Amino acid sequence: MDTDILIVGAGNGGMFAAAYAAANGLNFRVIEQNGNVQDTRHWYGAVDSAAAKEAGEPATDKAKLLSEISRYASGKCDQRVVKTWINESAAMHDFMRSILEDKYGWTCDFTSGAEAAWPAENAEHNTDYMYPEIEYTYDRSSGAARNELLLDYIRELGYDVDFKTSLAKLEKDSTGRITGIIAQSTEDDHFIRYNANKGVLLACGGFPGNPYMMEQLDPLGTSVTTACSYSPADKGYGIRAAVWAGANFDKEAAPMLFDRGIVAPGVDGGYVASDSAFGGKAFPGKIRQYNPGTQPFLKVNRNGERFANESCPYNDIVYAAAHQPGRVYAQICDANILEDAKRFHTIGCSAQTRAGGEKYFQGKVDEAVAAGTLFVCDTIEELADKLGFTGEAKDTFLATVDRYNELYDKQNDEDFGKPAYRLSAIRTAPFYGCWLGASLLCTEQGIAINDKGQALDNDNKPMPGLYVTGDMSGSFFANNYPCLMAGVAMGRTLTFAIKAIKQMGGLE
Repeated sequence: MDTDILIVGAGNGGMFAAAYAAANGLNFRVIEQNGNVQDTRHWYGAVDSAAAKEAGEPATDKAKLLSEISRYASGKCDQRVVKTWINESAAMHDFMRSILEDKYGWTCDFTSGAEAAWPAENAEHNTDYMYPEIEYTYDRSSGAARNELLLDYIRELGYDVDFKTSLAKLEKDSTGRITGIIAQSTEDDHFIRYNANKGVLLACGGFPGNPYMMEQLDPLGTSVTTACSYSPADKGYGIRAAVWAGANFDKEAAPMLFDRGIVAPGVDGGYVASDSAFGGKAFPGKIRQYNPGTQPFLKVNRNGERFANESCPYNDIVYAAAHQPGRVYAQICDANILEDAKRFHTIGCSAQTRAGGEKYFQGKVDEAVAAGTLFVCDTIEELADKLGFTGEAKDTFLATVDRYNELYDKQNDEDFGKPAYRLSAIRTAPFYGCWLGASLLCTEQGIAINDKGQALDNDNKPMPGLYVTGDMSGSFFANNYPCLMAGVAMGRTLTFAIKAIKQMGGLE
């Protein structure tokens, strides 16, 4: 197969890149190892788009936003790469808008302003701790996912996706330029050479579905994870192909961990054996994410002890649990759970608990109770028994609840410094309790890129003809994902998707 541009992967980055290439009449092909486009992540972040300005949103302090992202990554990012998203995500959203709104009539919901910010009551603690930008979500009332709609869009323009075609290896010439790939049919295993005259864009996802890579590259994140919400197709093969071709791989893990991996009492964090899972290993949790687990209620370890400030970004509490027995922790609250959640005003996707109201909350509760992972009891003593506390640990647990009520009455967390408005009483039946660890959504440790989206070699020099976007691209995150800056990862994915097409297509 001969083409100018080859896009590997029909997920969020790949399909958006294809839409941009199609809109500009470029010669390209897309391959995808599965038989359909991949799951859509509908939420994405952008900075100072035309739509935001029309809505009257104030301009973003871009320098401060850049500083905050770098600080969250402990300075282990390439700030020039981050600036590409900050400076060009507005144009990315404008192009998305031209398809979803202008062509298909979808409507966009903004998460911005007071909804995306810390409440005023917390100003002295957190006004400069996280820096929210605007997150965009398109109404899905049409029933179509964005990636499916983009597939329709490119087909209308005369293009398509070569499904059931997987990446086997990258090819390069004597000068080191990437000239295309060898692909393999997943139906009959025959090989196909794709020659790409102007370049290859890898958009193949990370490696959360590959236990071998997870254990080798992120032993800490793996140890505290109890459930998964990732795509099982993300096995890191694109990353491995790029490394084998000479690309530089980030040296620091960057998992996206949500503190919602609900499990039964006695279950530890980390993999368990599974005959049905890839590599014979899986995480034990049966529920992808228990959203109320992100609320800053009292959390204790298996000894019944409180061990951290629960008002924190999602990954902080699960990393704190790495130092606790079993690497899991219990969350405790009472009948005022919904009222407390509204007062807590957590931001990001954890806000679904307060915004969804009684119906959403009860649905999550019913699912967890049926799975034997959430207990709703008339007394704290009964809850202690259901959670598996016995002997000295039970005595400590009951004393910890009393102490927490004392701190609530004082409106002063003398033990861990949690803001007063995020303290809660545990006195009114029924009482809710469950054990939690992390739910792994994706990995952000990837192939190093420059500000144009070009893959870098081990000397950090651009690899001609090779571009990377999405979860398999690096240089942006380290240690964790800044979960309270909602939509940054997907905004980055979409921005670099069209950046790569602009570069290969000679559009800038």
